[in-house]
Amino acid sequence: MLLLHGFAGSPDSVRPLVAPLTALGVPLALPTLPGHGGPSPEALRGVAWPAWMAAANAALEELLPRAERVIVVGNSMGGLIALQLAADHPAVVDSVVLASAAIQLSSPLAPGGPLAPLAPLVLAVLPRWPLAKRYADPSLAAGDTSYVWAPMGAIGTLLDFIRCTRPRLAAVQAPALILQGRRDPVVAPASVAILLRELGTPAEQRQVVWFERSLHELFRDGEREAAVACVAAFVQERLALVRPV
Repeated sequence: MLLLHGFAGSPDSVRPLVAPLTALGVPLALPTLPGHGGPSPEALRGVAWPAWMAAANAALEELLPRAERVIVVGNSMGGLIALQLAADHPAVVDSVVLASAAIQLSSPLAPGGPLAPLAPLVLAVLPRWPLAKRYADPSLAAGDTSYVWAPMGAIGTLLDFIRCTRPRLAAVQAPALILQGRRDPVVAPASVAILLRELGTPAEQRQVVWFERSLHELFRDGEREAAVACVAAFVQERLALVRPV
């Protein structure tokens, strides 16, 4: 299984999945994407989204000798990577888990937002973009190792990544588990409707699970145990379909 974290974060955002999935006997890859997980957000400066895809593809290749097919879990921006991998490698991507997948951001400057045409101007004027750590339980923010700001160039490449991913949704045929918080302040809950409408995955192979209290970080917020259990149950179901009895 390939676990992919979100923008400006680190593998810590999906690390709660490691123990339950290891208990299922699943080989895991948990790559740190270029520019992420460093001591400063400056590490993101000059990094473009194809570098994130290259790292994810390398992790996928590393997994294949240990697993004929791979389940890709993408958290936030990692959901975009999961979708791109599923479109590019239908023969080896068994299924995808899309947790708070960043198809439609809540920001009005994001692709599809009412102020999207102004995004280039904002990107050119502001030196950095603040990244708030938001949790339904504010005390949980203390353990969040994500960056607290990002260079505007990194924000620009994230927006480009969204624009390049959405037209490819129809090419994704893999079964999909979609997890989304109704109160997510980062990824608009309308993302779920977009995925259901535009994914090429057959309707009977799509599952949606809503979380009523959690905000963006589903695997670290107040309903984290339920979110992790959903993924573990989905993986167990996929394993039952491919492993001999």
